[in-house]
Parts: sequence; C-alpha cells; structure tokens
Amino acid sequence: MTFPAARQPELPFTPELMHELLLGTADAPGADFRVLSYYATAVPLGETVRKTAKEIAHAVQLSPPNTGKSIRRLVEAGWLEVSYRIGRVTFYRVGPRVMTLATQSPAKDLRPAVATVSYLRSAYEAPE
Repeated sequence: MTFPAARQPELPFTPELMHELLLGTADAPGADFRVLSYYATAVPLGETVRKTAKEIAHAVQLSPPNTGKSIRRLVEAGWLEVSYRIGRVTFYRVGPRVMTLATQSPAKDLRPAVATVSYLRSAYEAPE
C-alpha cells in the first residue's frame, strides 16, 4: 500500500529571514552569503535546488572553485544540507539553520488587503 507524500506547508521567505541570514553569515566570506542567498531564493524554502555548482557559480558571478568551497562551508555550518546525489553531482537545499530561522520569523498576515467602499453623497445626489 502506498500513501501520497504529505507536502509541508510552504514557509514564506521574508525580509526578516533575509536579514537573519545576513547577520548569521556576517563572519563568513562574502561569497558564502551570495551562495546561501541563491539557495534560499531559487526555490521555495526546503526544496532542492536542481542546479549544479557550476551553474550557481555562473549565476552569482563567482568562480566554480570558490562556489564549491562556499557550499562546503555552508554545509558544515548547517546553512545547507545534501538533498541527493546523481553520480558525482550533489544537489543541496537550505539546511536546518535556515529552516529554524524561517519558522521563528514573524510571518506577516499573508491575506490580501481587502478594499473598502465608501458612499460618496455628492456623486450620487442631484444638485439642488
């Protein structure tokens, strides 16, 4: 018997979360923040980024060796985690540190604003 995979509700990526990521990686090289930002914003939080390190390096304008070093440091620090491997290619997603920050981040009310309608007397009454 099989059961459909339960999909976790999507966590919002908020400015507060981005601020926490910036402060959390402040002591790391600048490339680490750029790489982490890519992983945090390329797909919904918690999902696998299906791009190679070379593609990510090109996107964030870093050399592939520097991108690989950043990914290794981010994995060691818990900012990223291995999602799966295909042959020699490893794919990553944001790690437990990011997910913890995302769940603690005060999410704003995500409901759309509702318009209010006011009755304007002068527009509907005949002039006297």
